[in-house]
Amino acid sequence: MCEFINKRGMILRSMAVGLAITAAPVLAFQSEGTVRIGLMESQTGTFAPFGLPGLWGSLIAIDEINAAGGVTIDGKKVKIAVTPAPNGHDAGGDPAQSILLLKRMQADDKVLMIKGMSFSNAGMAVYNYLNELEKEGNPIVVHSSAVGAPGLSKISKWGFRNTFSEVDVVAGVAAAVQKRTNAKTAAFFITKDNPYFPAIADQAIIPALKKLGIEVKVMTDAVTSDRDFTRQVDQMRAVNPDLVYVLATTLPAINFMKEAKRRGLAPKAFIGGISQLTAETLKSGGDAVDGMILAGSFDAASPAVKGFADEYKKRHQQDISLFAVNGHEAMYLLKDAIEKSGIKNTPETLADDRRKFRDAFAKASITSVTGEKIGFNDDRETPKAGVHLSIKNGQFVPWPGN
Repeated sequence: MCEFINKRGMILRSMAVGLAITAAPVLAFQSEGTVRIGLMESQTGTFAPFGLPGLWGSLIAIDEINAAGGVTIDGKKVKIAVTPAPNGHDAGGDPAQSILLLKRMQADDKVLMIKGMSFSNAGMAVYNYLNELEKEGNPIVVHSSAVGAPGLSKISKWGFRNTFSEVDVVAGVAAAVQKRTNAKTAAFFITKDNPYFPAIADQAIIPALKKLGIEVKVMTDAVTSDRDFTRQVDQMRAVNPDLVYVLATTLPAINFMKEAKRRGLAPKAFIGGISQLTAETLKSGGDAVDGMILAGSFDAASPAVKGFADEYKKRHQQDISLFAVNGHEAMYLLKDAIEKSGIKNTPETLADDRRKFRDAFAKASITSVTGEKIGFNDDRETPKAGVHLSIKNGQFVPWPGN
């Protein structure tokens, strides 16, 4: 009996210690010297070529900010803490997954804001859900440095993005290409299961071509999972267009270009989009993508980006991309907003802090690592001047049409 009592006593003492640990005050936010932000980029799957550079660019900026002391909140320097550490959540390729992660970070992780979403389907789902959160009285800012569907940020006043908008530059690209090639006809290859590509074609590129008198001869479509593009290439060969617009995510675009080369489709110019501004395009596309013309947000050869470009290549063994630059910019926009928002950064003030941050974020303004000054317009987007680029010998270089 004594032995039983002793064992029972040991168990009871152990439980008491556990309860004491649980009941101890948990440090959080300002008291732990951090401000929590959530990350949810696509780190695997189809959209990883956009999500990973955006994540890596963000993390480099966070390291820079924290190494310099962090951000000043209520008179105290605190560090930016990625939630969950160290890389945030992998949002994959399912919009529903992004909604679930948003709910978790908003309600359980108690983050100030969320940066992420690497593709337009997720952007549409999340930005619409932000309106539901606002109706419930639990709104939170979500910012993307990748999704590009036209008009997306108008869905919710809590949705922001610093994605380079091709809508602002496609007319200039078309005019410059026509000037150099005397193009009179065009064709389109579009993956229609991503709303970004049909939207930018219908709302921006086709109207620009019509104004220039360039006739669209054929529209070919596919879905992201397709691997055989014989049909699409043959449709284009039948009309022999002067220009071919490639509006697709990275992998199908590369496979389409390889099929075009194999089957002798040779327009005066192939024109790609921001989804081709990836390291994978250069690495896997090879000579099939050589000569493709694109619009980007910066010139990679500019001295202004050299420091960031060198650090990025050191960490990840690849050149910076538009998405990496956008991710870097996003964190400095965040820093500017936090320091001007007047938040208290405590669990008790979190709801009020999120509203204060939203108002300050809308007014944030920085000089980007590219040297360009950027800030949000009334639609919570960051207009950028853009540059004309082409692919040459496995690199993005300024295109002579500038």
